[in-house]
Amino acid sequence: MIHYTTLQIHSLALLILFSLLFLYKTNGVLRRFRSKSLLKRNRTLKKLKRLPWDDFELLTMELFSHMGWKVLGNEKKGADGGVDLWMQKSSFTKRRVSAIVQCKRYDDALVTIKVIREMYGLMHEYEADEVYIVTTSRFTKECHPFTEEKKITLIDGESLLKLIQKYG
Repeated sequence: MIHYTTLQIHSLALLILFSLLFLYKTNGVLRRFRSKSLLKRNRTLKKLKRLPWDDFELLTMELFSHMGWKVLGNEKKGADGGVDLWMQKSSFTKRRVSAIVQCKRYDDALVTIKVIREMYGLMHEYEADEVYIVTTSRFTKECHPFTEEKKITLIDGESLLKLIQKYG
């Protein structure tokens, strides 16, 4: 059996105490960093394009929430059928307005008309009032004419940054 001196026991106790204190403080710093708004941490297109896809969806949720929407994420993980976010808000007529959102975090690829048409179809399938398609990139030239006189809002990277500045 090993016998420890009082000095060794006190030293070990101090080491354990300081280790626990260090872990507690480190956890607090990490928690504060994680809880800091994604909108506040990602204010450039370069940072937005570096986000993992799920963080980009969370950032989009936070943005729309700041814009007055009640935002629900998509419960499905993986293939979501084209809908990343479901949203609702009350309008001036006291009628509930619903919207669906598709998030496209692209580096350089353009969002194509195929995505816009798919979301337009899903808008009718789910009886949503509006559609938002949010990207860090841009839309092909066919997208904007297609959305005229439809309740489809296209938010490209530059527009997204302006919204983050305004609502973030």
